[in-house]
Amino acid sequence: MPTPCDEWTVHELVDHLCEGAHMIAGAFEAQAPPEEAPDFLADGPMNGWSAASSHLAAASTPEVLSALQQMPFGEVPGEAALGLIVSDQITHAWDLAQATGQDHGLSDELCQYALATWQGLVPAEGRDGKNFKDAIAVGPDASAVDQMCAYTGRQPA
Repeated sequence: MPTPCDEWTVHELVDHLCEGAHMIAGAFEAQAPPEEAPDFLADGPMNGWSAASSHLAAASTPEVLSALQQMPFGEVPGEAALGLIVSDQITHAWDLAQATGQDHGLSDELCQYALATWQGLVPAEGRDGKNFKDAIAVGPDASAVDQMCAYTGRQPA
């Protein structure tokens, strides 16, 4: 089943969410990422997500979040790394809801958090289209979810 992420099916999108959570948790535990990522959904999507979210929650200690952490993409504060993966999960929750015909159920607060994270990390101009498509213009009265979607190159619903 396709998703708003052109390169991913629903299975691949959920696997990406699990992989990201395990990657950040592993980095918090000073583990090198595996050479080849396993299929995190081999035991089913619910089991895959449960394992990934539990791993991330257990690794996200106050000490880890308050210190600099070595990530595959560079050294960052632990809190910033967690914010990145949470924002990724919020954004992809919308993708998953769109792909499966469900209500996203995302609060304005979550979408504003993700939007602020992306605005701080991903410039609106000069995107390569691989990780983020060009931002889409929306009016100032657009909902928080529509602003988040538009900034990340998704057509608001």
